[in-house]
Parts: sequence; structure tokens; C-alpha cells
Amino acid sequence: MSTQQVAIQEFTMTEVFQNFSQIKQNVQCFTETVNQGNVPWNICYVKMAGQFAVYVHCVKPQCDLDWSIKTRIRISMTSIHGKSSFKEFNATFENKSEFRGQGLYDFVSMDEIRHNLLISDQIILEARVEVLEMNGIEMPPFLKYFDENEAKEMSDVTLLVEDQKFYVSKFTLAQQSSYFKTLFFGGFKESKESEIALKDMDSDAFQVYLEVLHMEPALTDSSIEDVLELSQMYDSKNVTRVCEEFLLHKSKLSTKAKLQLGCLFDLKELKRNCLESLRTLADVRACMDCGGLENGVKDLEMMNSLVNIFQDIEKKIIAMYHAHFVPRY
Repeated sequence: MSTQQVAIQEFTMTEVFQNFSQIKQNVQCFTETVNQGNVPWNICYVKMAGQFAVYVHCVKPQCDLDWSIKTRIRISMTSIHGKSSFKEFNATFENKSEFRGQGLYDFVSMDEIRHNLLISDQIILEARVEVLEMNGIEMPPFLKYFDENEAKEMSDVTLLVEDQKFYVSKFTLAQQSSYFKTLFFGGFKESKESEIALKDMDSDAFQVYLEVLHMEPALTDSSIEDVLELSQMYDSKNVTRVCEEFLLHKSKLSTKAKLQLGCLFDLKELKRNCLESLRTLADVRACMDCGGLENGVKDLEMMNSLVNIFQDIEKKIIAMYHAHFVPRY
């Protein structure tokens, strides 16, 4: 493994509470752990008599190597109708610290939650983490190397991305990509060159793209968007399919994040699956703008679908109320 500074990124963790009143008081609760930037994260929250405490946890274990992550964190709670309460702060996570969590003991009062945010016992908690600087983080080893002697022996063309050389097979890439098929066998001058530069591209993203193209299980929640972008740029339909399968069955991204990717790259099965998973008003609201930010799904057609689902659920709730509580004469 190598230690290096990884790219600055931003990610959001979301917890949708369907039965907020059932959370036990004075008990630490944790959301599902997600991996971002090769670092595990989760949210810790504690419901107390007067306050609701929230902490972002960096669950990376201590080790012999020094590492640090500087962040800007925004924590928010949002009602199913979009009203929100939020706070922002800077936080540094590092190997030498004994504290894994950084957050707010008094994030929001229970009175504020009960009177202004909690509707039908549902509410949405979000933590947006902006990574300002990351140092000393061990990156996982590549699953397939394109710069070793074996790769050179099997290669008939070299692709140059930034300062990285990738020794690849024209035939293999052409089979998986109409772009590379045209580039290598379409009569262009590049087809006769032994080295071709690919501009305006990140070499790490291209590495993962090539690994997926060669059927390696290299996708992560951190890399999925970059790989999808490359797969559509190069018209690699099989890579796009593998990405969609990953999002459907392995990814721990929120439903909102998956819908955003589904709309951006027109992943029809993913969009259908996400919409079918929405069961409550809180589920739908969590896919819209939350925490006072315009961070919801932007696609107009998808927004109309979300609004329709929201209205249908409301109608069902009203119908159930009338069926059980309105007296009949």
C-alpha cells in the first residue's frame, strides 16, 4: 500500500427516522458505516431529555503511520415538509487523537424537534462532510497493474494520462468501447502511434475504469461517479452496466445520491428501483432538498415523480385517518 494525499471530496450521510419517539434516551446510536476516500465514517447520535447530540465519527483505526483529515461539517435535521435546523463547524480527525467523533452535544433541543420538525414521528438527519485536506491515508493496492513488465509484454499501445503510462491492448479496449474502437481501428492517425495522450482526465479514475473494464471488482462509493463518467465518455456499455449493478446491490450511498447518479447517467433500472423503495413521506423528503441546501434531485422529470409519490402517500395517510378516526353517522 502507498500513503498519499487523496483528492478533496465531499460526501453526505443520511439517516431517515421513521419512528423517532422509539429512540431510547441516553443511548449512543450509530448509523451504518460508509467508506469514503478509503476511510470508514458514520454518524453517532444521542437522544437526551433536553437535547439531541450528533457526532460525525471517523472510524479509521489508529496505526503506526500518522494521518489527518481536516473537514468542514454541516449537520442538519429536516422535517418531511422541508423545514430544517442546521449547524456548521470545522473538525480535524487524526491518528494521535483519542476521540473518533467530532460534533455537537447541543445540536438541537428536543423542544425544537417536537414543536417544529417532527411530523408523524418522522424526521431526516444529514451530515455533509467536506474534506478540506487529507494526509497520510493508505490507499488500497490496485487490483490490476497496467505499468508492469507483464502489461508491457501484452500491450500494443500506451495511453498517457497525466504523468501515468498505461500499457494496454487495443483489441481489449476496442471490444468494450466504441470510442477506442474508432480511435484504434477507424483510420485516424493515432491508430499508428505507439503512445497516445488522453487529456483532461484523472489518472486514478482512469485506473479504476480500466480495472472494471477488465472485470476486476474495483468499484467503491468514492469512485463510482468518476467511472460512470468515463464509461459514458468512452461508450463502454458493459462498464456502465457493472456500475449500475454495483449501485443496485452493493453501494451504501443514500437513495438520494443513487437517484442523482441515476438521473445524471440515465440508469433506468436504478431510478426505478429507488422510486419503488420510497415508502414514507420521510423517504421522499430525504431525496429532495434538506438542511437548508439545494442538494436534492435536480432532474425535472424525477422531481415530478417524487412530488407525485409524496402526494400519493399523503392521500393514503388521510384516507387511513378517516377510516379509523372519523365517526360515521
